[in-house]
Amino acid sequence: MNIYDKKSVRCSKCDRFIGEIDYDAVVTLPKCGKCANPLPEGDDKVQYIVSKFNKNPANLISQT
Repeated sequence: MNIYDKKSVRCSKCDRFIGEIDYDAVVTLPKCGKCANPLPEGDDKVQYIVSKFNKNPANLISQT
């Protein structure tokens, strides 16, 4: 095999280059890592979810 027996694979959502596969292989709707799982890992996940669904972070502070 040489480099001409490969074709490039791009994300179906954001058109980012993912990699190369054999020319005769078939892939349906490939997705990159960010499009497949857009949530960040670890501690950043909480801040991401709060900021995504709650547009005003001042509402989260409990006033007693």
